[in-house]
This record gives sequence, structure tokens and C-alpha cells, in this order.
Amino acid sequence: MTIAACDQESSRQPPYSPKNALSTFQLPEGYRIELAASEPLVTDPVEVAFDEDGKMYVVQMDDYPSEKMDDYGEGKEPKSKIMLLEDKDGDGFYETGTVFADGLQYANGVMPWKGGVLVTSAPDILFLKDTDGDGKADVKNVLLTGFAFTNPQLRMGSLRYGLDNWIYGAYSRAGGGKWRKEFEGKGNPLQFPEKPGQELAKIFPGTNFRVMPDQFKIEPSGGMSQFGLSFDASNNQFTDWNNVHIRHVVINEKYLSNNPFFSIGATMSDISDHGNAAPVYSITKDMLNLHESEMGHFTSACGICEYTGDLFKGKYASASFVCEPVSNLVHADILSPDGPTFKAERAEKEKEFLASTDSWFRPVNLTVGPDGALYVVDFYRKLVEHPDWLAMADSSGFYTHAGKIKESDFLEGNDRGRIYRIVPKDFKADKKEVPALSRAGIKELVAYLNHPNKWWRINAQRLLVDHKDENAVPLIKDLLSKDISPEGKIHALWTLEGLNALTDTLLEKSLQDADPVVKKQAVLLAEKRMDKKNILEGVINAASDRDAGVQFQAALTLSNVANSNTQVFQALNKIISAHINDKWFQDAVLLSASGNAVQWYETFKDFGTDSDSGNVGKKDFLRKIASIVGAKYKASELSSFVKMISGVKDTGVIVSGLQGVVTGMKRNNDKIRLSAEGQKGLIGLISGQPGNVRAAAIEMASRVQLARSNDLANIISSSKTIAAEVSQPDESRILAIKVLGLDPAGIPFPLLERLLQSDQPSDIQLAVVNVLLRNQQDASTNILLDKWNTFNPKVHEVTETGFLARTDRVQSLVKAIESDKIKPAWISRNTQNRLLKYSDTTIQEIAKKIFKDTGEGNREQVILDYNVSTTRNGDPAKGKVVFKTVCSVCHSLEGAGVNFGPDLHSISHQTKINLLTMILNPNHDIAAGYEGYTVETTDGRAFAGIIENESDNNIILKSPGGVVQTILKSDIKSMSPMSVSLMPEGLETSINKEDMADLLEYIKTLK
Repeated sequence: MTIAACDQESSRQPPYSPKNALSTFQLPEGYRIELAASEPLVTDPVEVAFDEDGKMYVVQMDDYPSEKMDDYGEGKEPKSKIMLLEDKDGDGFYETGTVFADGLQYANGVMPWKGGVLVTSAPDILFLKDTDGDGKADVKNVLLTGFAFTNPQLRMGSLRYGLDNWIYGAYSRAGGGKWRKEFEGKGNPLQFPEKPGQELAKIFPGTNFRVMPDQFKIEPSGGMSQFGLSFDASNNQFTDWNNVHIRHVVINEKYLSNNPFFSIGATMSDISDHGNAAPVYSITKDMLNLHESEMGHFTSACGICEYTGDLFKGKYASASFVCEPVSNLVHADILSPDGPTFKAERAEKEKEFLASTDSWFRPVNLTVGPDGALYVVDFYRKLVEHPDWLAMADSSGFYTHAGKIKESDFLEGNDRGRIYRIVPKDFKADKKEVPALSRAGIKELVAYLNHPNKWWRINAQRLLVDHKDENAVPLIKDLLSKDISPEGKIHALWTLEGLNALTDTLLEKSLQDADPVVKKQAVLLAEKRMDKKNILEGVINAASDRDAGVQFQAALTLSNVANSNTQVFQALNKIISAHINDKWFQDAVLLSASGNAVQWYETFKDFGTDSDSGNVGKKDFLRKIASIVGAKYKASELSSFVKMISGVKDTGVIVSGLQGVVTGMKRNNDKIRLSAEGQKGLIGLISGQPGNVRAAAIEMASRVQLARSNDLANIISSSKTIAAEVSQPDESRILAIKVLGLDPAGIPFPLLERLLQSDQPSDIQLAVVNVLLRNQQDASTNILLDKWNTFNPKVHEVTETGFLARTDRVQSLVKAIESDKIKPAWISRNTQNRLLKYSDTTIQEIAKKIFKDTGEGNREQVILDYNVSTTRNGDPAKGKVVFKTVCSVCHSLEGAGVNFGPDLHSISHQTKINLLTMILNPNHDIAAGYEGYTVETTDGRAFAGIIENESDNNIILKSPGGVVQTILKSDIKSMSPMSVSLMPEGLETSINKEDMADLLEYIKTLK
């Protein structure tokens, strides 16, 4: 009756009734969309899951975006709930519902488990169960707690039962709290309340995890996603993140501990061949965009789902689907193997799998049901964005690209919600098998392990493992003896593993299976049995398989074996020799190199040649090997390495090795002394090699404790002469200045101070600044402060960054500003913001006094003044020059610049006024994935940048200018999100109105 009443609503503009909304959709030929559930039974749905009997659990986040917005009020009960829906008449529409649980806070995920459901409601994972059959949960236990209570878009969730019988979950980076202080949580150490005091793995926000709640186990799993996590039929794992709509988790986190000296740049691969922030093809009428950056490309990717059902055919039979709620559509990709990972290609060239003209259609999640249909979770709201990401607000509302938005606008539609089902046009709901797995016998469950729809396979596996019925074992073994699908085999094998009944004989046979899907899982299953000779040999043989995925898994699995095993080394050698140009294979192999990195380098230093196009990855591989030597930081190994590399003729190999060693050495702050022979070899590289070798050798030498020696004294003496001589080429002078920083007797301060005179070239000054920043003496700090007001902007930037890296220098800087030795105007806006939020409250207070009159400036007035630049026809060629001069320190285009900030191609479609706003008011709209973080280490260092990658033992922070810093998590004292963009304000001081017109024209020409 209620639905019929809703149908009387206007069919001309949103909000549409559930029935009328069906006419707004566009789908490929051969598919149709049906309504599976809607208001009033469902409101604000964010995830659905089907239990073993096909009942639908719906998570409703009715408290989004904030329970403290005006119609909620302080002190009221949390509004999230779990609805239990049933389709009792079998027509495909879920007409019956009960409130399974309510009073939950920002619940966002649900997964059937042990007769009940797991629910994610930060900071907790809850277990809810109905024990008396009334459809309502009477058991409510906190199984795990400590997750970050942060912005609702960034919370832990997306629980998925994995093939390996672990439960996988997404744990996004913490963020938010700009307008809602309750969202400032950073998380606490995770704890199982039933086992207090247990020391668990450290899992930070930004690290996905896997958990066995009944065994009190949890560990990092690899990858990171915001809202969405999915496995395909072969158990490959995929995630999404805002403007990155699909990532493949290539390396599981568990392997990283096999080589703690090796920092992997990433465990995930961005696999879209149409890029990140990829174009989307919306058909929405009167779209309401709150951000300029939302237009025409991915900004809110979520709910990723690999199709694993048995209804879709052709290219959609194993497609990857993902939601884009801001643009009111569902995107589809077709995956194809690409080495150990995949390439994702658009399923439709210039249109989407599912799109709607309805601007209130907000698909946020997807799942495959027991009927094989693709279910679409529609949040159905006027707005889906969260106000925390809006830059400006006052008491009357928020300032957006779409105009002034009131708080109440964010709540419009919170009495609505829909669940849709996408099926082939000839689908008949009454012809599909109705699940009743809770009442199924063991024989039936075993048979379902080979069902063509993964929903049946994974739920049968889960129930069999839960039941622990030994009578299932012979039935599963019998199933494996038959001609079943590869997918059926892997579920059967992992079910036996979950029942502790997988025999060595079965495993050995599976290691020889002809199908790569089966063989890859067999290699994984072998990891606990590598002490068995036949099993180890089976894995070694798998390293020679024709399938790249099997080879890759073999490399990862073999990283668990001792470095001294000759057979393993030979197998890995064979793998990397065939895949030397593949970064993923490089990383997988080097996870085995914790104890024999020098042997690896010795083996591959003469592999191929510079001109051999088939070995272009050799130098990268050598650089990675050398980084392991550097990270181990053993004087004997470093000395042996220098001796070995000194005899190499290929200068490219020498440079790669030295650069790699330095990368690893940066993880250690103490200085060790090389052997006499090692130091002599290093000095030889500094004095008798081409410039690129000398520069790399100097960098290594600056990170060890050099002993006084005649050859060192000679090179320092000659360097003083070269550094001071203006007739020498700048390149020679810069190298000489760097050498002066190596003098164990102390650096020549008077000479370096003279070289900071304003008549010296900028690059000479920068070289001196870097030497002084590396030196810890007070004299270095004082010289830099004395010269501060004479530096040009480029030298200023480097000096400020260097000062911010150490607390003692920050203290000296604020004192110099406080005493008026340095004018506040000489301090960049970004540095001011960092000082105002510094972890030391004393520095914070001084900064507040110093910068109280500087303000943020009237950005709107600056934009208004520069509006004339948007009305002129600029010269794109001149604009390219402006880009190289001003923007290339953080952005890369057409082969120029640094890949730090967002890809400017993704905003080239914007209007000129929007582009102008982004340039002159960068804090107005910070692109997703480019939020800044400040990190303070236990030894007093401080860094700021974006988190490029995060693993179990380190984070990789990329700073403006493209500087990359690997920081061990054990060294982190604090890590906090910044409330401002890393792009500086005030670019109008570097770009006049005419130049701005040229720059805007250049950006608009990008394709």
C-alpha cells in the first residue's frame, strides 16, 4: 500500500517512486533491472548479504552523514539498523521484513557467520544472532574492537569470507573531523574482549586485514580499500578507493615479514587501462555537483564486486563491477591476465553498464545473490557527499560548487532506499533453486562445493568448516576424484584444509594439476608443509609452470624457505630471469633475499647488457637488491658490496647499486664505519668515476662514518678549490660541495657561508643548504637562519622543508621569527599551517602569536581579481612554460615535472573559473587520495606528504617535489591527517594574470 502511494509521486523529476525509478535506467541489450526491495521496509541501505537460506540482511546507515545533524539531536540513540528481509512468495521481491537489530552506530557491513551475522560498526565488529526464531537478534557480542571512529565513509567494513577460511575486511585511512569533531578518531590497539591483554598484530588505518574471530587471530592481509572488497572465482582480491575504481591485491601482507629489510613499493596494482580518475559517462539530468572535481570522472568508487554467478554470459560472465554514486552509475570492466596481475578494460566504450537519469540514484554497493543476479544497493538520497569534505561553511550552511547547501539538504531522502536486481531478460525467478543450506545434509553441502555460482560454493564451504563433521571428509575426497570444475576443486581443497583433513598425497596431486587455478591454490596450501621433501619439490616444479600466476605464487611461497637452500635459489633465479622487467616478480623474488642479497647482486650484475631491450628492468632489480644490503646496515656486507661494485665496468650498474644501498641505509640513523678496504673503494668511486657515479658514491659516503685517511684528505682539499672557483662548471662545483660535507675533521663553515651569497647560482646555494641541513652542528642552523631573508623561493622551500624535519631546528626557526630576525611573510603558508598544528604545544602557541595577523587571506577576492584570466584567450605554448616553471615541482605532464599531485588530465574538462579556483584556493577541494599527513618519528624527525603506500612494517610518504621517504612504523611517534592541501596557497605571487590565462589555456588543451 505504501509503495502504491509513493507511485503517485511525479514521474518528471526526482525523487521518484520505486516503480517510476525503474524507467530511468539504461542497461546493455539483453539485461533488465528489477526492484527487489524498497522503502518503507528499506531506508538508507549500504550493504546486503544473503544468509545460508537466502534471507537478505540489509545494513541501514540511517545516521549518515552525522547523528548530530539537526533532526537527530544530541543524546539520541544511534540510528543504524539491520533489517532482515524475506521473499516468502518466491516472486523475487522481498516483501516481508523485521528489524533484526537497531541502535547501532554508523553500521556499514554485514556477513553471515555461525548462525548469525557479523556486523561492522566502528570501533567494533559485532556478532548478532537470533536464538528464539522471532527474526530479532537476542545475542549481541563485541568480537573485536579498536577500529578508528572516523568519517563514516572511511570506516572499517566490507567483511568477506575468503577461500582460505579467513574473514577479510577493509580498513580505510582515518580522516575527517573538519566540521564533525566526533570523526577525529585514529583507532586504538585492536583487542578481542573475550581475550583481554592478548598481544595482536599492529593494524593501522589504511591496512586491510583478515580475522578468525573464534580463534582470536587477526593479521594484515595486504592492500587498502575505502568501501569495498571483492574476490573473483579464482580467489584474486580486488579493492577500490575513491577515484581509483579497481585495484588488484598482488602480494599478501604475510609475505613481507620474510624480508624485513626490503621495502616493497606497493602490494596493490592499479589495473585500469583507462587510468585512475577514469572518465565516466553519466546520463543524469540536472546533476547536483558539490565539488568541481566530481564532474565527468570517478571520485566516489565503492562497492566493487567481481561477478561470480551463473546467469551472466559473454563478456559479463566474469566482469568486475563498481559503483560511482556521485555520477549515478555502475561501471563494468573486463579483466584479462597481465603477468601476475590483470588489465581492466572498459566493458562499454563510452557508456556505462548501468546508468540513470535520476540524480537521486546512489548505488553504493553490489553483491551476487544465490540466484546469480547482481544486486545493486541504492542509498537513494539527494546528496551522498559528506560535509567533512567541503572546504567552507558558516552557521547557515556549506559553500559548494552547486551553491549554498544547508545541513538539512544532506538528510533529504533518509526515508528512502532501494535494492535492485540485474538479470538477463529471459531470467525467471521461480525457476531458480531456493537456498535451504541450514537444513541441508553433509552430502548436499559437499555437492554444492561444485556449484556454478560461487555464492553456493563459499557458503557450503563455510558451513562444512563450521560443522567440523568428519563424515564430510570422505565425501569431499570422492568429489575431488571426479571430473569437476577447477573452482569446485579449490573449494574442496580449502574445505579439507579447514577441517584439518588435507593429506600430503592429495596436495602433491594438486601441485601437478593441469589447471593453473588449482595449481596456484595448491602452492598456497603447501606453505605449512614446506618441510616435507615432496611438497617442497612440487612447489619448486610449479616455479617452472607456463602460467605466470602460478610462477608468481611459487616465488612468494618459496620466500618462506631458508635463504641457504640452493634448489630454491635456482628456482627463483629461473623465475626472475624470465621476468626481469616485471616489478611484481622482482618484489616477489626478493622477499627471499633477506640473507643472501650480495649473492643475488653478484649473480645479476652481469645479466644482459644496457643495450639489451629484453633486460630493461635489470637496473631496477639491482637497485632493489642493493637496498636490502643497505637496510641490513652491516659493515662487513656494505664493505664487500663496495668492493664488488668497484670492479664493475657498467656505470649504470654501479649507479643502480649505490642508489639502492642509499635507499636502504636511509632506514638507519646511526653511522657505521666501513672496513679500510671498503672505505678505500668508496673514495675511489668518488674520485675516479663519471659524475653520476661520483654523486651516488658521495651520497653513500655521507651515511657512514668515514675514518681520516690520506686519500680522503686529498679529495677534500681539491674539492675546496673547485667549490670556490666560479669558473668551474656548476656540476663540478656541486659535487665538490657535497664532498665537503664528508670531512671527518668538520665542514668548512666560512667557505660554505660565502657560497650562500645571493650572487651564487641557485643550484650552488641548494647544494650548500643540503650539506648544512645534513650537518647537526648549531653552526649549520645559525648560518641558514642568518641567510634566510636572502634566499630565493626555491632555496626557501628546501630550507623550510629541512628545518621542519627536526624538532630542534623548528624551535630555532620559531625563535628567529619571534625575535623578528625572520619576517613571518617569508614563511610559506604550508609551513605556517604545520607550525600551527605542530605536536609540541609550546611551538603551537608561539606560532599562533607569530602568525595571528597573517590570516589565510581573502582567497575569494584573489580569485575575483584573477577572473580576467578566464576571459582571455591564452597561449597554450606559453602556458606550458608556466607549468614547467611553477607547477612541475608537484605535477607531471607530457614528460615534464614530478608525479606528486593529481593527474591534471582528469580536470582538463573543467571550466576555466573552476580551474582558477583550484589553483588559487587549493584548500577548497582536496582531491581524494591526496590528503596530507604529518608524521613525527621517535628520534625527533618530522615529515609531511601523502601516503603512497602502507604495509605491515612501514609507510611510504611522498612529499612535495616527489621526495619519497620510507618510515618504519616502529619509528613513528605520531601520524595525523592535515586539514589543508599540500598544494600551497599564494601562487598568485608567482603567476601574473597574463601567465594565468596561458596556463589555463594549456590545461584546457590536455586530452
